[in-house]
Amino acid sequence: TDSGIELVCSDDDLPTDNRNLAYRAAELFFEKAEIDGGAIIKLKKRIPTAAGLGGGSADAAAVLTALNELYNLPFDDEDMDELAITLGADVPFCLVGGTQLAEGIGSILSPLPTLTDCAFVIVKAGEKKSTGEMYDRFDSIPEIDIIRPRTQSLVDAICEGDKSEAGRHMYNVFNRLWEYENIRGIMTDCGAQNVCVSGSGPSVFGFFTDLDDAHDAESKLKSVYDDVFFCEPLGCGLEID
Repeated sequence: TDSGIELVCSDDDLPTDNRNLAYRAAELFFEKAEIDGGAIIKLKKRIPTAAGLGGGSADAAAVLTALNELYNLPFDDEDMDELAITLGADVPFCLVGGTQLAEGIGSILSPLPTLTDCAFVIVKAGEKKSTGEMYDRFDSIPEIDIIRPRTQSLVDAICEGDKSEAGRHMYNVFNRLWEYENIRGIMTDCGAQNVCVSGSGPSVFGFFTDLDDAHDAESKLKSVYDDVFFCEPLGCGLEID
């Protein structure tokens, strides 16, 4: 291409030009690095698209990381964060990964210990609505009816390694804007500590402190839904004292 960037994607429904966040990440990298270079990006989609799971943001972060290494690390961590936030609020997290407290619009990150011997079961059920539409719907809810997350209680529980207490404090203000009682029922019956919407939807996750329970939920959900995933937390290098 004229830009020197070629994107090949395993999902034929996704654009392979600068409508794709991975492509835009490469464009931004070369622009800011002032490098007359190019890249062939081969993207194998495993995270469902339009699912509220940050798949596009993860792709962009991977492209930035790979190009920075391939072109001999022209950017330090601060530079990379600036590039990432230009692409989207979730991209800085995807550069770092692990367990993080995200503040501001989601780009101010503080590392947290990783909970071990637990799992998330994720289900994509329903069609994605635009993030802007979801925020508009949320803004129409009277303040008195809004339940706010107990973020500090969740952080405290994670730092103490108390998985059950952490699960109890997980909450997403978008929960009330999606109908997912069938998923919640299956997960809860299988022992989920909590069930919440991921991002602005439509995916739903259940948090399990018992891996056998999580696999049981995964099996039952797969008999009903097409996109079901068993996931375990990835560490970020912090140890619980």
